[in-house]
Amino acid sequence: MRAAVVESFGAFDRIKVREIEAPAPARGEIVIRVTVAGVNFADGGMASGRAARKQPPFVPGVEAAGVVEAVGEGVSGWRPGDRALFWDPMPCAFAEAASVAAWRATPIPANVPDEAAVALMVQGATAHYLVTDSFRLESAHTCLIHAAAGGVGHVLVQIAKACGARSIAIVGSEAKANIARALGASVVIDRTQQDIVAAVREATDGEGAHVVYDGVGAATIEASLQLTRKRGTCVLYGAASGPVTVLDTTLMLKSGSIFLHRPSLLDHLRDGAEYRTRMTQVFEWYASGAVQPRIGGEWPLEGVGEALTRITAGETTGKLLIRVS
Repeated sequence: MRAAVVESFGAFDRIKVREIEAPAPARGEIVIRVTVAGVNFADGGMASGRAARKQPPFVPGVEAAGVVEAVGEGVSGWRPGDRALFWDPMPCAFAEAASVAAWRATPIPANVPDEAAVALMVQGATAHYLVTDSFRLESAHTCLIHAAAGGVGHVLVQIAKACGARSIAIVGSEAKANIARALGASVVIDRTQQDIVAAVREATDGEGAHVVYDGVGAATIEASLQLTRKRGTCVLYGAASGPVTVLDTTLMLKSGSIFLHRPSLLDHLRDGAEYRTRMTQVFEWYASGAVQPRIGGEWPLEGVGEALTRITAGETTGKLLIRVS
């Protein structure tokens, strides 16, 4: 089969499409013939070696949609021909077929195209736990969303609107500001034109947000802590600008006894039941029209390197896809 392969760590142009052996399902696994795979910021870290989970050569990509091709021993509930969506923290998705643990896959409803399913896997599941487990977002709340036109951010803006919460969207350009407005953000702040701290304080009468959703990390965490209201919650769920390695916790005290939460998707997709429960709710949001994923670009397998270059440079909006077949 054809696959995009990381031949060695480093620049993304080292990823080459070549023929490799097609997978066979081990016990407890299913093989999925991939139609569409999703591109994530974390894929760049794995391919460059900054956050390696496998050693070269390996196939990058952690999520994809397609059709079940083979079922391994001991697997129930799946049969060849079923449409399936998966997320696997060990990369394997940028290929014509992928073998994954059956419990890491979830069925795709008939009314959800593969492209939408992939766009809602990592970003949708992440947004789901952010608004349910990390902080239960309700109509009485004001939430601050960094990178609001990005993969997770644009889903969070739509969820906030659907549940009646007030959202303050932080973006990095006028084009992204227009996207956030179109998605229904209550307040939009362009960080390249405005001082974030001053603008958010003005928008909240000096109180800050009940919850801050920060997937950017090192460049924004201090502002996020300052802009969380008393006894509010700051959720640091990503590190697009780099990891937070040193933190002045007195900022939490000065903001008024706030909570700091550092979750991961891995801990919120612990078993098959959690996969299906979260994605069932996400697909219901999609079916109702409350959440519509925005596709920010699509490439063939040969374009994996370009897609990773763009997403790690912060040049994208919405979800990036790899069209496999």
